[in-house]
Amino acid sequence: MSARRGGFTLIELLVVIAIIGLLLSLVLPALGRAREAGRAVVCLSNQRQIGTALSLYANTYQEWIPRESGSSESARGPQVPAYLGATRNITWAFNLRPFLDPLANSKFANLGVDDAYAGAVYYRDPSRPKDLHNINYVCNGLSFLWNSGLRRAVCTNSGKPPTPLHRYTRPTSDIIYLTCFVDDPLGARFGSWYAGNDELNISIYYDMWNMSNVNGVGSNDHTTWQRTAPTRHSGNSNAMYFDGHAASIKRDVVTDVLKWDDGDYRLP
Repeated sequence: MSARRGGFTLIELLVVIAIIGLLLSLVLPALGRAREAGRAVVCLSNQRQIGTALSLYANTYQEWIPRESGSSESARGPQVPAYLGATRNITWAFNLRPFLDPLANSKFANLGVDDAYAGAVYYRDPSRPKDLHNINYVCNGLSFLWNSGLRRAVCTNSGKPPTPLHRYTRPTSDIIYLTCFVDDPLGARFGSWYAGNDELNISIYYDMWNMSNVNGVGSNDHTTWQRTAPTRHSGNSNAMYFDGHAASIKRDVVTDVLKWDDGDYRLP
């Protein structure tokens, strides 16, 4: 007599499939969280590199650091050597790239690389949904004045020009300089910011000068829309401070306008 070959019954197969599905439902979220944690670490590392470049820039230019870079501002303070005679303030991304990339040359408006920052991997947040933006961070270009009636600082909704660090009355380790840039799923910002622009002009949009850039309250066009991504990394955000260190911070911290106050209430 031939022995019957054993096998799974239909019910047993269904039970095995159910167990596998249950295990996957438990494992996949954990893997997703682990991958996001890894991306958040890379983002922090990129911000720390930018912080190091900011410190090098400040050491090179007598404590001056780049802030707001709008065309409405008259150029003030040191710029990269080729643009000491600039008619407007130059952004952090353009000013700092020569300190991060030996191929970048500030003698040229395209930094000598003409890549729309595609090669500037240190400017990218790996957790941000991929789109055409090659700069994934925004810096603190907010200006504040002291309101004696309210007995607190208020944001002026105007840009802060380059300013030397010694003017800041708050500890530089407490003032946010840079954070993650919000998603742009429909490309509404990209279309306005990149079209026909070189590196010098592409980068002018990656700062914040209005309260709505921080928290989105009262925004009405692409210049005043919210630019922070307060929940990018597992419900929190990453931020780099004026002293160059970077850390994970809660959403209510990154959207608190006063956390961006440098304590310098003198008019430019």
